[in-house]
Amino acid sequence: MNTPSLGRRIWHHIYSRMLTGVVFVVPLILTIWVLQLLYNLLDGPLRSLLNAVLRYTLRWELPSGVGLVLTLLALYITGILAANMLGRRFLEFWESLLQKMPIVNSIYNAARQVVRTLSQPQEKSFQRVVLIEFPSKGLWTIAFQVGMIQTSDGREWVRVYVPTTPNPTSGYLQFLPKENVQFTSIPVDEALKMVVSGGILAPERLDVGLSKIDQGRP
Repeated sequence: MNTPSLGRRIWHHIYSRMLTGVVFVVPLILTIWVLQLLYNLLDGPLRSLLNAVLRYTLRWELPSGVGLVLTLLALYITGILAANMLGRRFLEFWESLLQKMPIVNSIYNAARQVVRTLSQPQEKSFQRVVLIEFPSKGLWTIAFQVGMIQTSDGREWVRVYVPTTPNPTSGYLQFLPKENVQFTSIPVDEALKMVVSGGILAPERLDVGLSKIDQGRP
């Protein structure tokens, strides 16, 4: 049996350590980038608006972070208003005005639907992990059961969301007969890891064949 040369072993050591570093550092960098993006989004607009007024009146500017605090405070106050009858009517009035604007109403409705979907609890979004034959017969794909629907003839269908790899926020909505859905024992978070990693992060065992809808979750 041939022993790898010293140069090859050194290169393999360097490559494996660099790959380990990439796996650790890249998610950290992306996390910091997203947090910075959210910070700038929440802090920048309101602080810039207030600074424009303060520079003109008092020759003074707000420090960084004040816009974030004021934005969070405004969201909290809006939540308080939405929780009581009078405040809800006030917000519904402004919402009705937005609904009457031709272009604005489409953007507002789409944004509202996305936010409401993302803010739903786990049990109201992805209920179970399933396998379906997609995009053609004989090819099995990871999907998520999002609910059931009944047609006028009394037949029940499974609503499933088929995510794309590596971006699970885009995908396809399918309505399938119960007999065409294979339920699995994979937790939802594990299945999402599998989708995002392109199958690299996958469980060693995949239990399928749980064909009944009313079976308990694993």
